[in-house]
Amino acid sequence: MEVLILKEEQIIEVARELFHKFGFKKVSMDEIARESGVTKKTIYRYFDSKEALLEYFIQEEIQNMKAIVEEVESKNMDFFSTVNEATCKLLKYRKEKDFLNIISKEAEWLKNLELIDTQIQNYIKSKLQKAKEKGFIEFTDLDVTAFLVYKMYMALIIEWTDKDKTMDEQMIANSISEIIKKGLRKE
Repeated sequence: MEVLILKEEQIIEVARELFHKFGFKKVSMDEIARESGVTKKTIYRYFDSKEALLEYFIQEEIQNMKAIVEEVESKNMDFFSTVNEATCKLLKYRKEKDFLNIISKEAEWLKNLELIDTQIQNYIKSKLQKAKEKGFIEFTDLDVTAFLVYKMYMALIIEWTDKDKTMDEQMIANSISEIIKKGLRKE
């Protein structure tokens, strides 16, 4: 059993390295097998396809991002401070671990994986619902609000580049927090 776990870990690490280095489209299962020192049949024992292997990495990224948010939440700060710090940490994570950004530019089918979008939006929705129940925020439609928060964050993860070098993660997090906290209307 331990040998199987080691093989699976070896396949995962080699695939991660190859996807990072060459991109999702350019890497074949043959190359992953060769670099892992296993047969293609062995890879298919763990992953049905190259897309399944990629989906494993996407789920891993989602779990890593959830862990960041939960770590910030454990500090028991007020809602808006939590949003600000979590956003900042997620943006820093994105910069250090650029995996989703790399693969999303290539993997056309990734945009159609509603499961991932739905998972993240449901997670955001649950956090917004708790904040509403505690009286921190008010909104008319929870689904629309979760969607907008998700799309704002995803645009920053995938599309935002260092166009404006003066904006760091904290400044971007502050902007998102202010939009969530105050909206756009001048009182």
